Amino acid sequence: MRPVDGVSSSADARLQALLDAIPDLMLRLRADGTYLDCAGDVSLLVTSADELVGANAWELLPAEVAGELMGAVTRALECGTRQRAVYRLTTVGGELRDFEARVVPSGDDEVVAIVRDVTELNRVVRQLRDSRRRIVEATYDERHRLERNLHDGAQQRLVALFHHLHLVDRSLEDDPAHARSLLHTGQGELAAALEEIRELVRGLHPSLLTRRGLRTALVALAGRAPMPIELVVLEERLAPEVEAAAYYVVAEALTNTAKHAGASRAAVAVTLLGDRLVVDVADDGCGGADPGGSGLRGLADRVEAFGGSVVVESPADGGTRVHAEIPLD
Repeated sequence: MRPVDGVSSSADARLQALLDAIPDLMLRLRADGTYLDCAGDVSLLVTSADELVGANAWELLPAEVAGELMGAVTRALECGTRQRAVYRLTTVGGELRDFEARVVPSGDDEVVAIVRDVTELNRVVRQLRDSRRRIVEATYDERHRLERNLHDGAQQRLVALFHHLHLVDRSLEDDPAHARSLLHTGQGELAAALEEIRELVRGLHPSLLTRRGLRTALVALAGRAPMPIELVVLEERLAPEVEAAAYYVVAEALTNTAKHAGASRAAVAVTLLGDRLVVDVADDGCGGADPGGSGLRGLADRVEAFGGSVVVESPADGGTRVHAEIPLD
């Protein structure tokens, strides 16, 4: 497995080229834990390659790591099948990394292990797990918010309207003027309830977005902003889920600008770049926005659920920029 001097044949040359090209670390170990050879990415080793060969895993590795790796070696030799070991180890370069070793028998008393650095993969998996947890929590919180708003607003008005109609029924014959007054009051309660329901529905998903598309919905959103908004948005319609994700990027960014930035103006640009929709929202406010805050974190979760990305730039000396890229497929 290790580089050899004086390659004697084309087969040896091909084998050497294969070993040199492998991005993972290859190890050959005896059943007692002695390292026989290594090749591939030797930066993943716990020590130098020269010091590794002839050393023993039980002596070289921390006890927990040695037990995990040698357990896979023992199982592979006993069962004759591939086994797996997962561990965390500080490399020769001083980095603490996560590893997965796949161990297969290569003789009666030895194995070959392919060791892969899975640190970044584990990080992405953790981020995805955390993102899903936050989405579930946000959904739960939103459901309860809607329940409270409906109970405290529209539901109370409709209950009041029900009692008004009952009083109207009782007053129709004896006091028509009072009945008419009660009807006017009931009409006001009904109109207010309908408006509150419209506001709730608009917060869930703007009807303009569904009917007229992203550009029209963003024009309406910018028109309600408390500051001038420079708006550049593509004309064409996109997939509904892409338009929704882009809309909420702009909506959340402008909400944060209005609440926290103290900005005098903002600019929104929604453009196509290859197979991705690019959304940029920038303001001239005070800066210092926290990307880990619930609003921006929830926004990132929404976009990342589509395989996209969100970057927030908000230096303390002023101005915030939210940049999102959303895949079209």
